[in-house]
Amino acid sequence: MNEPTFAKAPKILPWLAHKAGIDDRRAETLWHAALRHAAHVHTPDAPDYWQTAMDRLLELINTESQRQDAASFGWRPWARSLANIWTVRMDVLDEIALAPIRAWRILGQFTPRIH
Repeated sequence: MNEPTFAKAPKILPWLAHKAGIDDRRAETLWHAALRHAAHVHTPDAPDYWQTAMDRLLELINTESQRQDAASFGWRPWARSLANIWTVRMDVLDEIALAPIRAWRILGQFTPRIH
């Protein structure tokens, strides 16, 4: 019964972790660190406490993401951008592929007038 009770992690935490490229367990660890920091600054359960915890969490996630980027010798940002390219919606790719075909059809409608 003497275990510390931590507040539930915010529902946005997995999304933040995914955007930063860190795993969920590490994000939860950072959340607990942010709560400890906020407890030193404000009284728990006050609005300023939660605001400080969220601000600190965003700082810690940003720092962790930059640390992992540096540890990968610059390959991690490239891998993330390639992953983003592969997850582009198919409608966008269809529009890109059909644009030249539509352009040729429009250009084919115009016939030169011979006088």
